[in-house]
Amino acid sequence: MIHHVVSWGLRPELDRTDTIDEIRSLLTGLVGVVSSIRSLEVVENVAYPDKNHDVAVVATFDDLAGLDAYQVHPEHQAAAARIRTLVTGRAAIDWQR
Repeated sequence: MIHHVVSWGLRPELDRTDTIDEIRSLLTGLVGVVSSIRSLEVVENVAYPDKNHDVAVVATFDDLAGLDAYQVHPEHQAAAARIRTLVTGRAAIDWQR
């Protein structure tokens, strides 16, 4: 199982709640569209806002091929392009368990 986590800091001029809702909608909308997604959740930071990113996606895939298929899927590419307009920074980690 591949675990995939990406976190973002939001652009400060945007409404936090609306922006997180949009990111959540964009990414959860991929479930059932990108067949390699096994689970996907969008979570909001609740602690240390001056140090932590604001929002993250936590997803799982059967294997690296499934993660790769997700990364290049046109619907994911479109969602990622929109998310890039809403955020100031990104961090990611992928691990296997």
